[in-house]
Amino acid sequence: MFPYSDPAGRNFLGNSAVADVFQQQMQGFYDTFARRVNSGFTWLEAFDQLSGSQARQEVSVDWSSFPITAQATDALIDRDRFEHQDEYVEWRTGTNGDGLAQVTFTTEFPEYFEAFAGLGFNDLVNAVQDVMPGANPTTEELFGQGFDPASSPPLGRARMFRAHLQENPWNNGEKGILCLTQRFNTLNALFNLLAACSVRRTQGTPENTCSLVGAACGPARSSDPALCATAQRSVRGNLGLSLRDPTGVRIVKLDGVWRINNSPIDINDPAQNQGSWVVSRNARRAVLTIAAGLTVDGNPVRTGAQIARKLQVAADVLAAPNAALPEWARVGVESSSRGPE
Repeated sequence: MFPYSDPAGRNFLGNSAVADVFQQQMQGFYDTFARRVNSGFTWLEAFDQLSGSQARQEVSVDWSSFPITAQATDALIDRDRFEHQDEYVEWRTGTNGDGLAQVTFTTEFPEYFEAFAGLGFNDLVNAVQDVMPGANPTTEELFGQGFDPASSPPLGRARMFRAHLQENPWNNGEKGILCLTQRFNTLNALFNLLAACSVRRTQGTPENTCSLVGAACGPARSSDPALCATAQRSVRGNLGLSLRDPTGVRIVKLDGVWRINNSPIDINDPAQNQGSWVVSRNARRAVLTIAAGLTVDGNPVRTGAQIARKLQVAADVLAAPNAALPEWARVGVESSSRGPE
């Protein structure tokens, strides 16, 4: 099995049992979608076994975090996260007497925390506290009323934790934000998108392939068409591809002209931004603290959606010539392939 790494860069908090559970989850995703018939999406192991002198290519696909599908005001987008925030990025706003005080963004998928939940309540609490130091979640907050994690099997704990995420105050904004929860922001959707868009098509262009693959791709979003076009260009160029480890979506940068008290700052440079923008957890989490006098493009910061318009995120893809891949990873052998050995 591929040694999938901790997407948050935290080495699974030194818990090898959690690492095993998470890696098995990830292997399941790659096994399922690498077997999509005639798809160029394949296993990560293939890129360590390229023939000849071929080298793998690394491609970063980026997009804006702002949910362009939302027909709502910025304030409503902030408030109704589970309805509107659908670009594999979600955020929570915090306020004080002067208005907006902080915006916290996350791109972490629930599977990471499910692995901790499967091991037990205390393991999950450790994971929550690693994200939010000082958090003191109860079993009811994490799993729901009447659920006893001690008497439940691992899969039951993991499933109940995920099912309860919208009511979990450490995730739903009441006390914090933990991971992606909006219905379209799933790891399964990300894999399914890449696998579907990696089936070579003779009609259309890579840029409009998103509209040709049904429910796997949302053509009105920013993320899906960009990822889909990259996948289709790759397979039309006779390349196999996969999501690079660690799998997921990372925070890249904030665009715009930023100032504090009219003095320009590089918001993405910790040495210049006076602690206003802090990226952590392997670029899966970031916090914007609204310092007095902070503006972007000449405007005071009023909403999280305003910041989402400036926030760029990305997913990383590996690609290599199909002919250089080991035979079990090539397009056309999916139904008979045993996969990596």
